[in-house]
Amino acid sequence: MMTQYRIQKPIRLLFILLFVNCQFSIFNCSAQTNQFYSIEYSTGTLLGASSNFIQKFSWRGGQINGQIFLIENVAIGFKLGFNNYYSNVSPQMYDFGNGTRLYANTYRYIRKVPFQIGAVGHILPNGMIKPYLGLFFGLCYATETAMIQDVQSRKENYGFIFTPELGFYLKFGKNSPAGVKMSIAYNLATNKYTIGMREFKDLQSLNVNIGFTYMVTKR
Repeated sequence: MMTQYRIQKPIRLLFILLFVNCQFSIFNCSAQTNQFYSIEYSTGTLLGASSNFIQKFSWRGGQINGQIFLIENVAIGFKLGFNNYYSNVSPQMYDFGNGTRLYANTYRYIRKVPFQIGAVGHILPNGMIKPYLGLFFGLCYATETAMIQDVQSRKENYGFIFTPELGFYLKFGKNSPAGVKMSIAYNLATNKYTIGMREFKDLQSLNVNIGFTYMVTKR
């Protein structure tokens, strides 16, 4: 029952975040509203204690996001992402303490799926290049896995995540609704997990994202 409660509580909070985001969308439908929607490729590396578990840079990830402007240079944003961090540790001898010893590679994985909403400020909202600074918060679902031969240790957990993000939009042309978006984001999640004898108290990463964006103007 305790495990079920821990899973259901973050899910309820996720629906609250979705509801709040929908209210901002409805609020802006009565006036002209600029909106950005993006599909992005996401890369990154782990920081903090988790970087000792997986040191390798990750090329496996992606995210979708959008921004709905409240006024000319301030928007409410949302994003849903996925990142898979992977490392293959060279063969070494493992002693399991019961007379069993194994010489094998270790395969390590951390997969995370954050959903966030936040506030975004644009410096040049009407320019060809639109730099912005965003602050996002939300929920992060993550799994951590260590596999030695056929022996696997896997953890599953939820946490809160906070992300400052710096990026820019670049339009394909002066009157074009399409363009590219690039950003760099620092992610700090409260996910806690234990793998073997190691205990990790948070999940940090630095991610670089690039993708295609499309602007919609509603009146």
